[in-house]
Amino acid sequence: MSSQPLLPQSPCAPGSSGPRRAIDFVLLRWRSERTAPPNLPPYENVALGNLGHFADSMALVVQDKAGEMNLARVGATFCAWGGIPRDGAAFSCLRADRAHSLRDAIDFSLQTNEPARVTTHQVEDGKFETYDLWALPLSSLWGPPVFIIVLDRRDAKYDVLDTMFGATDEGMIALTAIKNTCDEVVDFQFVAFNDGAARLFNMPAERLQWSRLSELGLHLEEAEVVENLARAVQEERRINFEVTYPGEHAMRHFKVSAAPIGELISVTLTDIAEIKERERSFRLLFEGNPIPTWLVASDTLRILHVNEAAVRHYGHSREAFHQMTVLETLSPNSRTEFANFLHDLDRPYQGHDVWHHVRADGSEMDVYPYVRRMDLDGRQNFVISVVDVTERRKAEARVAHMAHHDALTDLPNRVLFRERLQEALARAQRNDHLVAVQCLDLDHFKEVNDTLGHPVGDKLLQAVADRFKTSLRETDFVARLGGDEFAVIQTDMESPVEASALAARLIDYIGQPYQIDGHQVVIGTSIGIALAPADGVEPDHLLKNADMALYRSKNDGRSVFRFFEPDMDARLQARRTMELDLRHALKAEEFELHYQPLVDLESGKVCAFEALLRWHHPTRGLVSPAEFIPLCEEIGLIIDIGAWVLEEACREAVHWPEEVKVAINLSPVQFRNNRVVGAVAHALASSGIAPERVELEITESVLLQDSETNVEALRDLKDLGIQIAMDDFGTGYSSLSYLQKFPFDKIKIDQSFVRTLAERPEASAIVRALTGLGRSLSIATTAEGVETEEQLEHLRSEGCTQVQGYLFSRPLPAGDVAEILKRVFHRAEAPPDENEARGRISAA
Repeated sequence: MSSQPLLPQSPCAPGSSGPRRAIDFVLLRWRSERTAPPNLPPYENVALGNLGHFADSMALVVQDKAGEMNLARVGATFCAWGGIPRDGAAFSCLRADRAHSLRDAIDFSLQTNEPARVTTHQVEDGKFETYDLWALPLSSLWGPPVFIIVLDRRDAKYDVLDTMFGATDEGMIALTAIKNTCDEVVDFQFVAFNDGAARLFNMPAERLQWSRLSELGLHLEEAEVVENLARAVQEERRINFEVTYPGEHAMRHFKVSAAPIGELISVTLTDIAEIKERERSFRLLFEGNPIPTWLVASDTLRILHVNEAAVRHYGHSREAFHQMTVLETLSPNSRTEFANFLHDLDRPYQGHDVWHHVRADGSEMDVYPYVRRMDLDGRQNFVISVVDVTERRKAEARVAHMAHHDALTDLPNRVLFRERLQEALARAQRNDHLVAVQCLDLDHFKEVNDTLGHPVGDKLLQAVADRFKTSLRETDFVARLGGDEFAVIQTDMESPVEASALAARLIDYIGQPYQIDGHQVVIGTSIGIALAPADGVEPDHLLKNADMALYRSKNDGRSVFRFFEPDMDARLQARRTMELDLRHALKAEEFELHYQPLVDLESGKVCAFEALLRWHHPTRGLVSPAEFIPLCEEIGLIIDIGAWVLEEACREAVHWPEEVKVAINLSPVQFRNNRVVGAVAHALASSGIAPERVELEITESVLLQDSETNVEALRDLKDLGIQIAMDDFGTGYSSLSYLQKFPFDKIKIDQSFVRTLAERPEASAIVRALTGLGRSLSIATTAEGVETEEQLEHLRSEGCTQVQGYLFSRPLPAGDVAEILKRVFHRAEAPPDENEARGRISAA
């Protein structure tokens, strides 16, 4: 029903074309009787009189004293439309929709004092009809206005069923059953259908009308379909089922609803292909998902469906899963929190929400859940997928561990050490306690590495780490800073005595022998200690001071501990100053070579001079080689300085008698860059000296480091015609073994054995063994550090080939070599001074 007021249309004038209607006549009379708008025409002039057959479509509405609207003088057509008695009725007694239409028309008329129209409808015999309901206001002598109501039916009618059938995409079909002689349903015949059915079957209407299912080839004749339709007829009840059959381009899916009505069966076909495709896609995504996934009821959290990935990953069967809630996949202490998480999905999901799930065998795993709500069959559910991140979390933990721990010993590394030291210092400041940092360096570890190999060295470091772990308190913290350097944080200390006790215990414990791969290995440790807050309150400052104390302990003989002292920093600064001065010294020509003679015991003549480096510092004067050469080696300056020594010594020696050689020391560092052979060749070429007049002295450490490469370099030097001597023979680990690796021309007996010849019988035995070894191998032997006639005679008696020491001469500048070569060697009873030494030596 339309309830908006309509302006009256101009009625057809008398005599005009078209049928005369009641509304045209009444509107004409109403307007002709209205003489003075907005006054209403009188009731007597419009409603009384002969209205003829128009009165059937009219009714009179009056208002009683209570304000109730009542129908009176109701025409026959009006009675049929509203189901109203001929003698009238109150609006309150009418059907609700009729009463609404009448009230709306009257209200609109009262608002405008004009005729008003509303639209109303009626269904009769399956036909849908539309009416215009007019209200014409009239004045009354008895009180309120009265109204003439005119019902004007429009010509257009619509079939309700046609409208309903045509308005839906569903197929609607009326079938009649075809039975055999046994009264069994064997087929069905189309009686009626809508356009939706023709579209679904993709057939013209004339092909469907009065056809049988078996004639159409629609797969609806298949036994299961006919059987379901027949069952609906026989049981006289509605039956729902689905039909799937191949179409021209894709599978067709229909939902069929069959309801028997007398001799007919009403069938509704709904195309559910899209729904089936969504279901198929969901199944593919669900079942084919390699990630464990569940469909879970949101109210009970019971698992409704589970995919194969979950079955495999968790070890439960599908049947077992269907008896579980999703909470039972979690460890017990996580269930309540996860339930709250599910029911609070509106909060932003945090990727770090990791949950602990339990497999059927009881093993736990870490998972990330991905959850979303899904409506299915009118019920709200959760789709839950989980990603197993157990291994990833373990890998992340391993990466984090590796970032803060040493790979070899599994001790904390320098990064974690600094973090813990920062925490310990902050805690100590609050609690007014001392913190000690102890830096440790293994004594002689390099020799172990070089002699027994890196695998043994690595295992030694691991064994040392184990001893650290068993010798420290739980509150102490040990880290490997790199190489053979370790550090300990000692906390909650009341006095430095506790640091001393720990350092002494570590020196003793770590110094005990190790058994590694069949080798007994003995090392020691040197320790430097810095205390906070006295020695610093910042991690880097404290560690630096402990490192300076370690440097002091190593200089003091190793296997000892030393506390940091303020003057250590001064010494370190002095060392840095020396380093800067050394880098300048070569360019400033501050280096000089001194020469010490080697005397042949058989002839008593000088057979060679050893070139020894001296540094004339512009302010400090002559600096001891023992002070600056180790630093040159440490900072790499020895490469350039060594090359200068080679050239300077050869340039000087070329002026000596041909039978006098020059002996030049080579540092192990000079062998590290494979340039030593080139440096020697360049010195020979630039000086013009004969190669056989040059002796190069090396220590066994040259062969300890990358021995194959260095032995090859020594062979190349021998090929140049140069002689090779092993210096400090007998003091290392494997001196004898190197005599097999390389054919040395000379071995030099270390002065430590010569100095104690008179006091220690074993020193005499060693010298005797070494000189005997030289004779057996046809290798010359030179004894260093000869200072007394007694030592000289002892060495002569043992068959030593050459001697060198203060008994003959201190190292002297190059300008004094000629003087030495002019003098004759004479025996003396006591160690000579420098002038006396010069008298002991003569030229050839």
